[in-house]
Amino acid sequence: MKEMEEETKRLRKELEANQSDDDSSLPISLRRFTRSEMSRVVMEKNQYKERLFELQEAVRRSQTIRATQEERITEREKTSVWRRFNRLFGLNKNPLVPSAALALALPTSPSLTHSPLGSPRQQALSTTQTDGASPAAALSPRVRRRELYRDIRSHVWGALGKRQVHGWSIPLSHTQDSSEQTPEPKDVPVLVQLRLLDQRDATAKLNCAVAVTREISGETTCAVWVVSGPASSSDVTVIDPARSNTVLDLFSLPPTSPALCICAVPPTGETSGTVWIGTQEGSVLVHSASTARRRCLQSISLSEGVHSLTYSQGQVIAGLANGTLAFFSHNPGGWDLQSHEVLPLGSTPLQPIRCCLAKGAGLWVGYWNRVHVVDVENRKVEQTLTVSERSEQQVRFLCAAGSGVWTSCRLDPTLRLFDWSTGRPLQDVDLTPLVTKTLGPAFLSLSPLQISSLTVISGRLWVGTGSGAIFSIPVSLSSESASIPYCSLAAAQLCYHGHRQAVKFIIAAPGCVTSSYTTGGAALTLVSTAQLILSGGEGYINFRIGDDANDGAPEAAPLRSDRSHMIIWQSPTPSLPSSAL
Repeated sequence: MKEMEEETKRLRKELEANQSDDDSSLPISLRRFTRSEMSRVVMEKNQYKERLFELQEAVRRSQTIRATQEERITEREKTSVWRRFNRLFGLNKNPLVPSAALALALPTSPSLTHSPLGSPRQQALSTTQTDGASPAAALSPRVRRRELYRDIRSHVWGALGKRQVHGWSIPLSHTQDSSEQTPEPKDVPVLVQLRLLDQRDATAKLNCAVAVTREISGETTCAVWVVSGPASSSDVTVIDPARSNTVLDLFSLPPTSPALCICAVPPTGETSGTVWIGTQEGSVLVHSASTARRRCLQSISLSEGVHSLTYSQGQVIAGLANGTLAFFSHNPGGWDLQSHEVLPLGSTPLQPIRCCLAKGAGLWVGYWNRVHVVDVENRKVEQTLTVSERSEQQVRFLCAAGSGVWTSCRLDPTLRLFDWSTGRPLQDVDLTPLVTKTLGPAFLSLSPLQISSLTVISGRLWVGTGSGAIFSIPVSLSSESASIPYCSLAAAQLCYHGHRQAVKFIIAAPGCVTSSYTTGGAALTLVSTAQLILSGGEGYINFRIGDDANDGAPEAAPLRSDRSHMIIWQSPTPSLPSSAL
């Protein structure tokens, strides 16, 4: 018995010593993981899966573009013999370079490889290489992008012509008629401002934005909160969109993690109209929407990142990184952030909830390739709709008009329309022919075609792409009692003003006070409240002009046109004299 007791003590000591050691030395099969470690592993697995889907989509797009370019090469090789004779006898200044050697010299830019040998940009590149410049310098990313924008400019002028309406192209249905007497479309948004966002850090990127109306803030005009920053923190810039170069406030959020979403909440009960901000590490920050904007009124730290915030029926619903909805309710004393309720939507693999759409007592929630219709009051899923047949797809955008809901999925150029009350699919619209017709194949070389922002404003469906282009498509409400917002690409218009990278947001700012001056014998100030539309993204580009203004700039030098910009339009509304308001 004594020997057994001594053996037991010895084994107990060895066990305690092993438990005190770091588990990292043990095999993975024997390690004990904490809940936070398991959550991190699952999130990393989902991120790798998303990257795999992106690569698969990019490969598919590249194969399509390569097939198109090979057909063009075949057509051009038929006439290449005559071009070589022209260069041989001095009829062309370009050097006599075989087409195969030219293709090997320019492998990274399809638009350069397959451009006509007699084009001015080809002569410039040939001259640069002849003078002894290295091919890497001649084909730097900035140079390649500049050449692509030149190809886009040539296509825009050739396909859409010289006519334009307030910075927009004429509808595709009018491009077939070369007559100058073709009537211009009505209710076209008017470009009023190109605004460089004032940021403390010139390298900061835009994340999200929200318009705070006069009803929410209690102020005399509408304000726009723009969230931007590097990967570790975020800054909030509050501007008056109706007045250029006017910053109402500028402050930084706690340096924990970047902000992912923002939502304006109207006054509820005795509390004032607040702005909620969700961060990647799981914090929800509640700020005042009026003068004391910098002060955080309330905050809570959740176990998962907050990817979306939506206000509905006196509640704020947060979409979390683990596929769960968190419901925050309001009581007579204010918002009760601590006693919130949760509703999980799906099983593994988990996916963040990035988009929600509230209308009445219903809430549409995009999760993976489906939309869940949630009853906000009872906290239960009433219906599930399949948006895409591909299970790896992810619903990213939801917007409503009339009795319909337009949806779009990540890395998918197709828009889908559903009936709000029944969930019945009504219309599918593929944007690929529209983009190819208006901007040409060179635009598809910038990045795979995908939708980066989607909304309905002033009877138009606004679409922002991952390469910075903005389209506006009028929606025609049907004569049915349901008022379904159908659209036709024949009436689509391209905005010639765009961004150099993805369009991060397109939002409406109603109730903005604008003023204008007229001289008709005596000066008269016209003051009106108008609705402005704002788009935000990195950089600015005019597709009719291109990027030649930055030609010759040093490669490492930061350009003003690469910084965060906002494009601001005004809905066509009549102005009223100040005495009439």
